[in-house]
Amino acid sequence: MSIYNVSKPDFSKSLWIVGSALLAFMMAVLPIVTHWSVSYLLVAGILGVPISVILVKYVRTGVYTLILVSMTLNIFRMLLPQVPVGIGMDYIILLMVLSCLFHDLNTKKFTFFKSPLTWAIFLWIGWHMLELMNPDAASRTAWFYVMRPAVGYIMLFFVTYRMFNTLKSIRQLLKYLWWLLFLSGTWGLIQYFNGYFKFEMDFLEANDMIHLVYIQGRWRCFGTLGSPSQFGVAMAVGCVLSFMMFWVKGNTFEKIMYAIGGVVMMLSLVYSGTRTAYAVIPVGIGLMVVLAKNAKLYFFGLIGGACFWVLMILPTNNYHIKRIQSTFNSEEDASYLVRKQNRELITPYILSHPMGGGLGSTGVWGQRFSPNTFLANFPPDSGYMRVAVEMGWVGLIVYLMLWGRIILNTIMQYYGIKQREYRWLGMAILTSTLPLCVVEYAQDIISKLPFNVLFWVLIALAINCNKLGAKEREKDAIT
Repeated sequence: MSIYNVSKPDFSKSLWIVGSALLAFMMAVLPIVTHWSVSYLLVAGILGVPISVILVKYVRTGVYTLILVSMTLNIFRMLLPQVPVGIGMDYIILLMVLSCLFHDLNTKKFTFFKSPLTWAIFLWIGWHMLELMNPDAASRTAWFYVMRPAVGYIMLFFVTYRMFNTLKSIRQLLKYLWWLLFLSGTWGLIQYFNGYFKFEMDFLEANDMIHLVYIQGRWRCFGTLGSPSQFGVAMAVGCVLSFMMFWVKGNTFEKIMYAIGGVVMMLSLVYSGTRTAYAVIPVGIGLMVVLAKNAKLYFFGLIGGACFWVLMILPTNNYHIKRIQSTFNSEEDASYLVRKQNRELITPYILSHPMGGGLGSTGVWGQRFSPNTFLANFPPDSGYMRVAVEMGWVGLIVYLMLWGRIILNTIMQYYGIKQREYRWLGMAILTSTLPLCVVEYAQDIISKLPFNVLFWVLIALAINCNKLGAKEREKDAIT
């Protein structure tokens, strides 16, 4: 060996240093000589390639990512308002769908769109496409903005149905969602007891949104989501899910966390001031009692029903209890009477327009693309009402057919499950998801984040869980 023990220079390390310095220089100079958006495009291009490869190769990662973004979208909007998060979510969905279709092409087994809900979903998507030719639509641009997420997020059902088809994957994704709900609920409690963070208050003031979070002299918490109403419904779903997951086979730590999480989410639900969300819990628990066919649960259900009845008639001056009572005494609620009058006002229009006024003719999109029309100033206040107004009474029938197919398929499959863990896991998903069909009557919830992501993911998990349980029953019968 030579006495001159000199190591060779590491050119690869030097190349990384020079490349990083050049990249930093470009990011600093380009916004000055061109526009600030060029830096974002540069970073997006550098990060986009490896991320795209990961999403194509590991499709499940995309589902996890979309759930995370949908549950924390409000933080992105407040801290990075210039970043087009919605387009990024569409891009992730497109990559996952293309990856699954490419796999089908290679194996020559075209099963991506094969599911129990396919025909109902395709009928719903088809009606969206036909709305482009609606002669009464005031804006074709609004159609594009509404159709893109409405159809795109439904593709999550097919992706989830295909990729999360084992008990382990279903359980892991459900726990992941629960932890995000728990995080959002904890964030909501911090908002309620310590006030909003500075960046949150700055965003609310800059976008004239104070009136949405400050009602009747009280600040409403909204956690990591976009509004108190969406946050309240998410917390109600989390409460039911916590209660159900507590009964699923698990270790002591998990049961303690589910109990703590249930309390945190219940408090966050109350402090969100969202009355509609209160309906999720009794409907979910009632559905559990019906599905379980358990004598003990019947007994506890009767006790719970009696306690609920006492709460409804209890004389009180407590603000939060009165809010709960007003949810189920709607005839005495002023806002309900206003919504009732609006529905009576719009009914003749719905009956005379089988295709409705066109996608995006109401709400935010109506104000943006057709501000001088009658429908732009009409507040739907309900998912079913929005569909009826924008897509006509024919569109409402198609929507109800989709809901009917979902409910019948998930529940009918559930009754074929015998194994305990499959039953409780399937019941946890059903009881926290199907009550949203009741919430849709009072609030437009399924078409907005995070529920236009969570709903289709959970429905796919429910069907797969029921299918796996049925297979286990067949194995037991054979052996």
